[in-house]
This record gives sequence, C-alpha cells and structure tokens, in this order.
Amino acid sequence: MKNYKKNYLKPFILLGAIITLISCSDTFLSEDPDTFVSPPLLLVNKEGAQTYLNGAYDAVQQSIAPTGGSNPAPWSIFWGTTAADEVVFPNWGGERKLIYLHQVTPTTGAINSAWVKYYESLNRINSVVDRIDAMSPDQIESDLKNQYVAEAKFLRTTLNFALVSSWENVPLLKNEVISLDDINVTQAAPSEVYDFMVSDLISALPYLPTEQGGGRVTAGAANALLGKIYLQMTGFPLNQTDKFPLAEQALKNVMDSGVYELLPVYRDVFTLDNEQSTEMVFAVGIDGPALGEGGLLSTFYGPQGSVQNGGGWGTCHINHSFADSYDIDNDVRMVNNIARHNANNTDPETAVTDPTSWTVGKDVWRGWKWHAESPNGYANDTPFDYPYIRYADVLLLYAEALNGQNKLTQGVIDNTVNRLRTRAGLPTADMMVLGSQEDNAIELLSERRKELCFEGWRRNDLIRFGKYAESISGITQAGPNAGDPITQYEDFEIRWPIPDAQMQLNPNLVQNPGY
Repeated sequence: MKNYKKNYLKPFILLGAIITLISCSDTFLSEDPDTFVSPPLLLVNKEGAQTYLNGAYDAVQQSIAPTGGSNPAPWSIFWGTTAADEVVFPNWGGERKLIYLHQVTPTTGAINSAWVKYYESLNRINSVVDRIDAMSPDQIESDLKNQYVAEAKFLRTTLNFALVSSWENVPLLKNEVISLDDINVTQAAPSEVYDFMVSDLISALPYLPTEQGGGRVTAGAANALLGKIYLQMTGFPLNQTDKFPLAEQALKNVMDSGVYELLPVYRDVFTLDNEQSTEMVFAVGIDGPALGEGGLLSTFYGPQGSVQNGGGWGTCHINHSFADSYDIDNDVRMVNNIARHNANNTDPETAVTDPTSWTVGKDVWRGWKWHAESPNGYANDTPFDYPYIRYADVLLLYAEALNGQNKLTQGVIDNTVNRLRTRAGLPTADMMVLGSQEDNAIELLSERRKELCFEGWRRNDLIRFGKYAESISGITQAGPNAGDPITQYEDFEIRWPIPDAQMQLNPNLVQNPGY
C-alpha cells in the first residue's frame, strides 16, 4: 500500500466541477493543471482508477479533517469539538462562537458552508464508487477494482457519518448526482442512513488488506469504524441497544488482527515521525507547508506565542472542568494536551518537562496535542496528519461495548482503560476498578475525553452516552469565554438546523424540529 502522505495535488475539472486529485507516488502528474479530463477518458486502466480513487481520499481530507484553505468547516472541529466540553470560545471566535453557544440558526453561514462542503465531498466519493465499479475486466482486474471500491465505500461512510451525526435528518445519496434534475431529494430516516453505512462497511471488508495502511483504508479501519457506528446506534436518536454485541465483535476483530498496538509513550503518538504508526487505525494524510494540503492541528490547538515559535491562534481556550479531570501531578496527558506555557519563551521539550515554564494563567490555557517545532515555517499550514481512529479509541470502544451488555470484567478494564492509564504514568491507586454499569460508563466517558481530546469525537460521545446537556452545563468560567452554552441550549439543538439556503434550493427538505 502506498502512503498518501506527502503527495502532490492537481486540480482536474470533471463534469463541470473542480475536483482535486492526489497523485499516488512521489512523482508529479504530468498533466497541465488546467486540463479538462472527463471520467470516461481517465477510467480506462488501473492507473486512471487509482488517480480517481485518490480524489475520494482528498474529499475526506477537505471535509472531515482539520484542514484550511478550501475546507470552510472541518467536521472534526466544527461538530466534534466546538460545541462540546473540551474548550471554550472567546467573543472573537466568529461563527465558531455561535456553534459553541448554541446560537446557530438556519441562516448561519458556517452551517450552510458545512452542508455544501460535506455533500460536495460525498458526491465526489459516490462518483468514485459508481464509476470504478462500472469498469470492465479488460480495464482493471477484478480484485483491484473491488479493493478500490471498498476503500471508497469506507470513505463514503465517513461523510455519511458526519452528515447524520450533525443534522440527523438528511438526504441519503447512494449514487453520484450528475443531473440537476436529481437534486430535489427528500430526507431519509436516520436509521436508514445508519443501515446504509453498516451495509457499505460490511460489503467492503472482504476486499480490504489487513496491514496498517499508511493512510489507505484497511480491514482494521473498516472494522473500527463499523464498531464505532454500531455503538453510536445504541444512543440517541436510535437507541438500538441490540447493537452492543455487533460492536463488540467488530472491535474484537481489530484487536485480534495483530496489526495495531499502543505506542509506549503518549507524546510520541502525535509527532510527525509517528503519524502512520501501529497506533493509527486510520489517519488522514495532511502535509504542509505550502503544498496545498496543510492542516490546522498545531495552530487551532496551540500555546500562547507566535505561530513561528510553535504557538497557536488563540481561537479557543481550555474548559476548566476538562483540565480538572486530569490527575495534574501524574497524568502525562495533561502536560501533553494542555499548554500552560508561552511558546515565545519556551521550546516544546521544556514546556513538557519543566514546571517552571508553566507561567500562563488557567483562564487562558490552550489545547496542545500536536507540538509544532520551534522555530517552524508552518504559518497556518501545518503538516500533522489527522488521527481519525486510533487503537486507543478501539480499546475504549470495546470496553464500552461490553459494559453496554453488562459483560465488562476487571480483566477487560485492565487490558483497555488501565493500559492507557499506565501509559499515562498514573499510579496504581488511579487505575479503574470494576463498578456498576452506570459507574463504569462514567469512567469510560471521562477516559475518552482525557485520551482522545481534540480528535473530533467528543460531541458524538456525549450524545451517545446521554450526557450532552449535563456536560455543557458544567462550562461556567471567567476569562476569554463568550458565555455559558447551557444558558442558550434547548434540547432540539442536539442537532444542527437544515440551512435555509438549501431549503430554498430544494423544497423537499423539511426543517429539523425547533428551528
């Protein structure tokens, strides 16, 4: 499998829409960037199919992952983190502040931009599934074709998961839309979208390779996402508790594969050298600076100080209750994930190891998981890959699947939660001990925040555990905080509104209740 990291982007114009495709090697594509390429001319052999598939990977990079440029609303930030309980936003937070405070309306520009971007990306991936699947045996051998289609189905699932999580009641587009006559679609029931995602992943599994993948989709990635989706189905809005055993089996398949393992040192997981390590079940390749596919991870979440010294933007600050959830004296995740220093005064290594460098007041602590070197030339175009699912997440999901069936044991806890706590340097007294089903759930949800913060899953986690309103009600702090979200929140705001601009374009869309 070829690593999708450090690949060159070229714009192609397909069916009147600009689609960015990634080359699959270290050599540049020879076509002129302004060349008009129709799919029938491209999809004549396996090389063309590979190029077309690369466009599906780019679609995920440009919608799900924390990237800038053409991605106006990265799902992992806008949905997964902004309106959860890891960070708070200041008054200068722009429309992200509105999401954080639950003040979005059907006319909020960021919500419309997200809808447009996600469906644009979904249609690109649908095109890959449909058109590669239609290639004949004399154009591409069946095994390779099946693998490419399987990879694209996984990528399609990431978009459908984002859509149904965010809006709940969304159109389910199973094929490429190639005519304006086909755009006035109706919304599907959430259960239909979830069932389609499950079907996509199950049908993809037999054709996917078993290695780590280096940024490519594998069987481990498909099983991990399948387990995650099954677990999401156990919570709001479906509440299908019969999915716990299915999640258990899918996640156990990942654990039994022998492909994945935790890295010994937590901080190493997020370095440039380990972006596609054995802990990464699926990580979206990002590269920068100045290569057209840079990211935001070390700048959106970064310490005080200039970006060139390893600092961040100051767009958001740490929620006090999140910081307080750590064992501040022992948990190495605290010093790795929360910046208490100024990058202009302290290099990253010192900031992790020397308490005398922690001079910043608590009200303005910032997220800090991907440590930009000092000095650097990243500007706002950082090179850190986005870890969509890593093995630590799989371990925690597996424990959750067993707890949902009241089957969790101390042995499983020791092999999942306590493995993570041991890596984090916590003493024996801080290890998780088997308790009641509800007590176990509280511990698992807390552990997910401490281990997986800023990776884009917190809002889904809170909704699935039935703790969303309770958790955001705990955000009450001074400093650069635009307000307390719970004062604005109503139960219907657990989902986003359907954008008014889309309802005007498509009269078949129905607004989510409450908006």
